[in-house]
Amino acid sequence: PLWCGTAAPRPRLLALPPPPGLPLVLAGLKTKTSLKRRCKDCFIVRRRGRLYVCCKTNPRHKQRKL
Repeated sequence: PLWCGTAAPRPRLLALPPPPGLPLVLAGLKTKTSLKRRCKDCFIVRRRGRLYVCCKTNPRHKQRKL
């Protein structure tokens, strides 16, 4: 046979895109309607038409405008 082993082969899961009604989940970013700087090192940038808060000292402060 082509496959030899003790365990049965696992079926592969297909990576399907999410349904169109659901927003994409971005790990590590909080999505907010109003952005605030949470410490002195937070800064606001505009990327791809959206506003983001970035913080190098505390990455938990990352935010994205809804």
